[in-house]
Amino acid sequence: MSTRGARWATAAATCGLLAPLTLLGLGVAALGQAAQAGPAGPAAPETRSCTEVAADDPRVGPWAGPSRALAATGVLEAQDLLRRRGVTPGAGVVVAVVDSGIADAARLPAAPGVAAYGQGGAVVDPHGTIVAGLVAAPPRPGGGGAVGVAPGARLVDVRVLDAFSPQEGQAGPLAVRVAEGLEHVLAEVRRAGGVEPAVDVVNVSMAVPPEPRIDAAVEALWREGVVVVAESGDRPVDASDPLPDELAVATPGEDAATQVHPAGAGSDGEEPGRHVLAVGAVAEPDGSGGHADELLRSSAIDVAAPTAGGVSIGLNGGSCGVDSVSTSWAAAQVTGVVALLMSAYPDDTPAQVLDRLVSTADGRADVRSPLRGAGVVRADEALARGLAARPDAAAPGAEAEPATAPAAEPDLLAGIRDDAVWWGVLGGGALLLALVLRPVLARRDPA
Repeated sequence: MSTRGARWATAAATCGLLAPLTLLGLGVAALGQAAQAGPAGPAAPETRSCTEVAADDPRVGPWAGPSRALAATGVLEAQDLLRRRGVTPGAGVVVAVVDSGIADAARLPAAPGVAAYGQGGAVVDPHGTIVAGLVAAPPRPGGGGAVGVAPGARLVDVRVLDAFSPQEGQAGPLAVRVAEGLEHVLAEVRRAGGVEPAVDVVNVSMAVPPEPRIDAAVEALWREGVVVVAESGDRPVDASDPLPDELAVATPGEDAATQVHPAGAGSDGEEPGRHVLAVGAVAEPDGSGGHADELLRSSAIDVAAPTAGGVSIGLNGGSCGVDSVSTSWAAAQVTGVVALLMSAYPDDTPAQVLDRLVSTADGRADVRSPLRGAGVVRADEALARGLAARPDAAAPGAEAEPATAPAAEPDLLAGIRDDAVWWGVLGGGALLLALVLRPVLARRDPA
């Protein structure tokens, strides 16, 4: 055999021996990691929809497992990063919820010094409570998992309707009532008169026909430094929905931007929704799960959020599941992300907040989808990345300071993990070598 042939033969034999050694060693290391991870947790609890929970139901459960919606949008990672830096997600941020009211049983923290709005009495429609819970509910006790995106935020209850399907004597969703709610928030902001607005974010998980007073209030709030987040609109299904009947059936090339407020609010001649963060919905982050025909297509949509598998609070104050695909729930989640970002970057203008979200979504900001806008929000990416270079990302007349990405957290276990893998390889190799040599040594005659 030639020298070259001998070298190849030696190399082949070496590889033939090392390959099983390496595989066995990696298997040992994997078993060690699996043992470290511990046994699988208990089965997920039964899910009960928040819309089915009555105010007098006992607070048992929990009626939902961990929130898939928060996990899918990087919220859990963003919350963890902020907490490691000593910041409660949403701390110092005030969110006004323009909706059907927040139930007292939810025990969500109210913002001090900012007046609530609307008639008192028991909350009958869970919509507003679910929205508020998605924004700012605290984690479930005993390690039950996160519920709200920004549990450190404080809420202002702006009750503009009794029910979305009102009974006799109840107020339903009307554009003029939404305008009145926004005007109340604006009045509270101006009354405070401080450097910081009394309200930082307004959530409007409602879709109503165009109303000039909504346009004016949205523009004024933007100038005051307040971010307005609104749903882009679900397709109307019955007569109680205030949107035009023509939107009940999808049509080719549909664009509901000018027909849905506040998502499409804006002055004459301006791009619809220019000063509103309009939110679309998806079932799953990759767009799977169907339901597209249940949602309005709109050029006003900035970003989207998945809603199936979410967790919130019911009228009885207990946690429950959000099982439907709706732009109402998506807008609430994105409102929470805005509050989370504001707690990390309190000096951001509304334009900068929008820029963070849009530029870090999982789609394309320059080619927007009529259902997803620039894509599904990524709270972790929005928290970590700086501002994209865009002319209107700064306040008028001011230059925006580029946001700096947080320093990478040191991985204290990296060396240990590397050592464990190599020790596993060596240990597995030694074991296999002993098994191979044992018969050979046993056949040797010591005499």
